[in-house]
Amino acid sequence: MTQMKRIFVVDDDQQVLKYLTEMLQEAGYDTVACDRYQDAKALLSTTRPDLLLTDIRLGAYNGLQLGIYARDHHPGLPVIVLTGYEDPTLRDEAKHAGALFLMKPITRAVLLAAISKALLVGTDDEGSELTQKGRD
Repeated sequence: MTQMKRIFVVDDDQQVLKYLTEMLQEAGYDTVACDRYQDAKALLSTTRPDLLLTDIRLGAYNGLQLGIYARDHHPGLPVIVLTGYEDPTLRDEAKHAGALFLMKPITRAVLLAAISKALLVGTDDEGSELTQKGRD
């Protein structure tokens, strides 16, 4: 029997965090939810998830910074950043950092497909293809 994959979900919007966490649990993933950058960073310093899913805007902090921190501590960790704001600079920074950059709103099917692919092949240089499919 295979162990459930653990996904850290980080979003400062409580409703979005609850939605994402419940959706991933229903899809068979073990989830750890954080609504603050500092809490997620502290958790990442001691625990390696199978994937980090984070919003780009986390109050005064940036989810991409969190992804870079996570990959520094856990090389090869797949990271997906979600945003509702089209920003070519952030898109390029995410790709350079090896993270997938997906636009909100995103359908359940597209997000689950991106997570599945990231868990199988990692996130380096995969962002551009999945980003284009993220909007429905």
